[in-house]
Amino acid sequence: MTFRSTPLHLAAMAALLLAGACDNAPVKPPVTAGAAGNGAAGGNAPPTGTAGDTTGAAGNATGAAGSTGAAGSPQGAAGSTSGAGGSVGAAGSTTGAAGGNADAGATDGGAAGAASDTDPPPPRPLNVTSTKLYQGGGLRFDPTKKVMGKLILYLGGICGGTGAGGIESFVNLYGFHTYAPSTQTCVNTAPQKYKDIIANKASTPADLAEANRQVGDARMELWDGVDRVDWVTVAKGQSIVEETVAALKSGMNADPGGDWGFFLNADGTLRTTDVWVVGYSWGSQTWGMISSYVRFGRVICTSGPQAEGFPDGAWITHPSATPNDRKFTLLGFVSPYPSTTPIDIAPNTVTSMIDTTTKAGWLGPPINVKPGDMGPFAPGHQVAMVGSNAHSPGGHTIFCTGDSMNGWLPLCKYVFNVQ
Repeated sequence: MTFRSTPLHLAAMAALLLAGACDNAPVKPPVTAGAAGNGAAGGNAPPTGTAGDTTGAAGNATGAAGSTGAAGSPQGAAGSTSGAGGSVGAAGSTTGAAGGNADAGATDGGAAGAASDTDPPPPRPLNVTSTKLYQGGGLRFDPTKKVMGKLILYLGGICGGTGAGGIESFVNLYGFHTYAPSTQTCVNTAPQKYKDIIANKASTPADLAEANRQVGDARMELWDGVDRVDWVTVAKGQSIVEETVAALKSGMNADPGGDWGFFLNADGTLRTTDVWVVGYSWGSQTWGMISSYVRFGRVICTSGPQAEGFPDGAWITHPSATPNDRKFTLLGFVSPYPSTTPIDIAPNTVTSMIDTTTKAGWLGPPINVKPGDMGPFAPGHQVAMVGSNAHSPGGHTIFCTGDSMNGWLPLCKYVFNVQ
């Protein structure tokens, strides 16, 4: 499996370590999803109220502003890796209610937990009447496939623009509603002053807490536009959730038979419990962080997440808003886990991603899967994708593709609950 040792792969890891935060002047956009919280130093307060709302958005950071650090360079390579998805209830038919989000686990026996059974049911049945593919404005839905009744949001690699690196070709085989929001994909790690706090053995608990909240709160700021850190700026209307709501409303007009409005609550907010988030590399990192504070239906990450130099980051230690049995991470390994191969175990590579997700409470134990393995894969939520072949991508990649000969397809079907 030579991909993992190529300069591109090593550049990806280097970009993860070296890319700095985007240097933007602080602004204070209005709250766009949920009420502002009263967390200390602008941290994220735990979600409250109706499940699925983006809540507990914290106040402004109180720590002293410092330099923003060097701006990140895309290097043409994927950067930070992240996030993982979990299981969610079976999708409903096109004429009935789309499940209740009671997490039944993956179809070959994925773990289910009581915490997953508390989502509110959709306010009305899904009502798809269109019979043709709709694709426009970042939205896509093919009603000729079995309708899944779930909205998938994509995020891709560092500084890579919209999309999720190619996993779309697998998702397009099924009847998911999908949207690719745009966001600041170059926002990576945190300014050096916070890394210095972590490295300083004399740092006070308050300083450590302030540093440890930075990376997760920056990604939350991308999600809802609420001002939490002084090194990220999100313009009004350009947060991920605002863009998604606007896109769904556009879809309601352009493709009324696709019932895009099904994914909105009665008050027009996004019903995140029927949203599945799918990421590659930086996108996985971002969804992994956001899902600690927002209750999603499922989180599916490829090539991530990891700690970004903050092993006690608040997003890791925070009780997760998304039940951990809904989170999956797929990671490319040269050798089976626990691997002793240097490229697997070097700092900030795939074994550290297992360490990070384990500390964050994602379900284990890790399982090893090789191309062509047919399962059963339960209770696999942390998956070491060992090796690759001509039809099965390996290394720092997205794994699930539309290639009918892809050796990962049985595992991908398990993760996306489309057996």
